[in-house]
Amino acid sequence: MEHHIANHVDRVKFLMSEERKQWHSPETILKEIEIKKGMTIADLGSGPGFFTIPMAQVTGEKGLVYAVDSNQTMLNGLKENIAKSNVNSKIIKIVKNDVCHTEISKESVDIILFANVLHEIEDKKAFFREVRRISKPIAYIVDVDWKKIQTEYGPPFKGRLSENEATRVLAENGFSVIKQVEAGPYHYELICIPTVNHQKI
Repeated sequence: MEHHIANHVDRVKFLMSEERKQWHSPETILKEIEIKKGMTIADLGSGPGFFTIPMAQVTGEKGLVYAVDSNQTMLNGLKENIAKSNVNSKIIKIVKNDVCHTEISKESVDIILFANVLHEIEDKKAFFREVRRISKPIAYIVDVDWKKIQTEYGPPFKGRLSENEATRVLAENGFSVIKQVEAGPYHYELICIPTVNHQKI
């Protein structure tokens, strides 16, 4: 994501910083999703909990949030941030795995969010197979990513997906965008549902 931050510990701090919240507020982004008490949510590429913790606060004590990341430094940061928050750690299940192989139970998740992740994934078909496998037949899939514009921060321009490119990738893999939202000056938010007639591979 923020490719100029070389030190992993500094990056963990930056990813939870007030500066980042100015770019895309998790509360504003989550307001666009119909999170209800008791829902099961998956945060794929959770990092240190920028979205995980606010989602756990909304879904509440009867809910469950899977925080999936393969980077141990990020997950260590997540554990620290959960401890500092008012969230019951029992409702956040930390999964150290690649986002293409989460090991989450089949058709068990109400909302799947991946923020600043899709542009980095090489095998998008494998990723979306996993997303579809773990999502309930009626689920919301939420893609938050960098706009394809020149910015001081963030991934290289060449590697970014525009809203139209992301919408096409989602459609090719069985998800229909039902809402497109401005998610701050540098980001967009695409809210999707599984395409009913798309064949599960």
